[in-house]
Amino acid sequence: MEHRKHPRYQFQCEIWFPGKEESVAGTVSNLSVGGCKVESKASVYIGMYLALQICLPGQEATLKVDQAAVRWARKEEFGLEFISMRPEEEERLRDVVGSLRAGQSH
Repeated sequence: MEHRKHPRYQFQCEIWFPGKEESVAGTVSNLSVGGCKVESKASVYIGMYLALQICLPGQEATLKVDQAAVRWARKEEFGLEFISMRPEEEERLRDVVGSLRAGQSH
């Protein structure tokens, strides 16, 4: 059985990260305060570091993650661990995850 540091919640939104020539899009399919699962045609590899912009529903400003590490990758899915982000961005992420947690406890 797999044990995670942070519970993940089903969640869908767009994500953007810089590619070699232009930004690459993907879809977040679950989210935690420590990372997320992404579905994308992007070429990534385990150990790769990315800067991210996550498009949170109902919020004008994207959530910016300064550095995230690819922890696993298979076909068109990969898992990211959030390594660093500004404190205000981390607080926004905690708020979103908190509302997901509250929504699943009903």
